[in-house]
Amino acid sequence: MFTIAPAAAEGSWMLAEALLRCSSVRERLDRALADLVALSVDCAWKARAVEAMLDRCAEQQHELAGVLDELGWIESGLRVG
Repeated sequence: MFTIAPAAAEGSWMLAEALLRCSSVRERLDRALADLVALSVDCAWKARAVEAMLDRCAEQQHELAGVLDELGWIESGLRVG
């Protein structure tokens, strides 16, 4: 944070206040940037987790399709038998 000793010049207090506000805004922007970076990392992790779940669902869907084929074959066999 800035340390400002305003001179007696006209407007120096306004300049000092503006510099303090700028410093405060910069600190908030730095915190927001850190939050965005953390969010980006979190979203990347969640995206990988979702991809893994989608892969598992695709595998299970493939297995279920195989089971349905077998059930159709068994049903046909029972009708003939």
